[in-house]
Amino acid sequence: MRDAVSLLLLLSVWATLAWCSDLRMIDPVPLARWLDGRDPPLLLDVRRRVDYLQGTIPGALDAGTDPAGFLPDSRGGEVVLLTDDDTQTESWRVRLTAFGYRVHVLRGGLVAWRAAGLPAEQPAGGFIRPGTVPFVIPRGICEMNEPAEVFK
Repeated sequence: MRDAVSLLLLLSVWATLAWCSDLRMIDPVPLARWLDGRDPPLLLDVRRRVDYLQGTIPGALDAGTDPAGFLPDSRGGEVVLLTDDDTQTESWRVRLTAFGYRVHVLRGGLVAWRAAGLPAEQPAGGFIRPGTVPFVIPRGICEMNEPAEVFK
């Protein structure tokens, strides 16, 4: 019994260390430098859409809150999660490491980012009102791909 408890304790410590090695915390200023560098990480905002639209880090992608609904490419590399809720990080870590990514989490989220005096942006909404953006309805190949009509 004593050996079983010791083994269980050892396995839990090992699992915790393995989990921590796959998930790294990063502070705002080092992240800002990294984002301005030659090989920036993929930056995923995994907060609710309403939070994303109220402000995010420039260049962050709105990945949604459910990792199962996010399909990353298989190139792998470094990824940083922007979240306000640390309970989300484990499911995101599992999903992204399966695609070859090394996962980092911004320590303190957007609050810490702004407190460090770093820029945030309010991304454009995902919906476009008719008449606000010009677009083209293309003709088929038979018409040499010239626009049939331009709307403004």
